[in-house]
Amino acid sequence: MTPMLSLVFLFMVALDDATATAQQTPAPKPPAARSRAADQWELDYQVGPLRLYKDGESGEAFWYATYTIVNRTGRDRNIAPQWTILDEEGRLFNAGEGVSRRVQRAVQALLANPLHEDQSAVIGDIMTGEENAKSGFAIWKVGPEVRRFSILVSGLSNSKKVSDDPATKKPIVLKKTRRIDYQMATDRATLIGEVPMVPSGAEQNPRWIMR
Repeated sequence: MTPMLSLVFLFMVALDDATATAQQTPAPKPPAARSRAADQWELDYQVGPLRLYKDGESGEAFWYATYTIVNRTGRDRNIAPQWTILDEEGRLFNAGEGVSRRVQRAVQALLANPLHEDQSAVIGDIMTGEENAKSGFAIWKVGPEVRRFSILVSGLSNSKKVSDDPATKKPIVLKKTRRIDYQMATDRATLIGEVPMVPSGAEQNPRWIMR
């Protein structure tokens, strides 16, 4: 083989090796964490007062709380918020359960605000901006007498994380949830006005939690 042909042969071998190496090495992907973080959003939840309503016909008691939701994420969103009371004994009470339409209408009339929609009417699209805020109220049938309890509001953010269930050790998905803590200063029977929030201490109130 002539010197010129030898050089051409060596160059072709080197080129083939470089091509093979390039094919075996996958192209770098953008960091997944950065992509997920860019897609995460949360809505502004403005807490209204929590009060007690007693139905004159049945004698039953109900909690009701007002709120305003503002979308400042820069894009229209579709939401389906859920409200749950968690008491100091670990019991959960979902808004709307055991609440008749008659009681809902009575509370709405008591509020005397046409902008306050019931919790089912808030479900759907929420456009951006303060002028497109949604105001409403949630109602719970009162549970056992307790001194401290929290309102948990889910559906205000798309942030999630996977964790292990402490009881089953199986993976579960936790959702970003707004938590508002309350503390009863008197017995429910003597309650006048709104229920005070727990004073701020080491933890903010309200605050975001993963649940």
